[in-house]
Amino acid sequence: MRDLRSGSRTSPTRCTPLRGEVVGMDDRPILICYDGSTGARHAIDGAAGLLGARQALVLDVGPVQEYARLGSEAVALDEMAREFTAARADSGAQLARAAGFHAHGHADIEAPAWRCAVEVGDEIDAAAIVVGSRGLCGIKALLEGSFSRLVATHAGRPVLVIPPPN
Repeated sequence: MRDLRSGSRTSPTRCTPLRGEVVGMDDRPILICYDGSTGARHAIDGAAGLLGARQALVLDVGPVQEYARLGSEAVALDEMAREFTAARADSGAQLARAAGFHAHGHADIEAPAWRCAVEVGDEIDAAAIVVGSRGLCGIKALLEGSFSRLVATHAGRPVLVIPPPN
């Protein structure tokens, strides 16, 4: 390494914690956002490789549906959406357990989904929030938005974005 002031070579130094702080992730649970997609499944495996065995909450957020014109049928459709979201969260938790996490699923119905992820991360005081990325760019990213970008922007805690598989 070079000393930036003098230009002379120096020996490399190790980064050390400040005032006895521990470097690295603590033992708080992580929040894994899961929607059943290939990217979400890939994110579970990527997070397991980086973070190792730990507590994890796998969250699936279903969309809020507008059924105003359906009357009493709206209740049945809403219940079906909740059941589907819960089943998908449980499926994600099963994948997370297979990857080495001590995981359980949690489902919610809320819009926007990124806000729900941030709120649940706060509720469990997550050490990090794990999200998969679809790899959108350009006009497609502008039109469809980016869940991972919105979570990272608003979370106030580390967010691990796992890129899509090749």
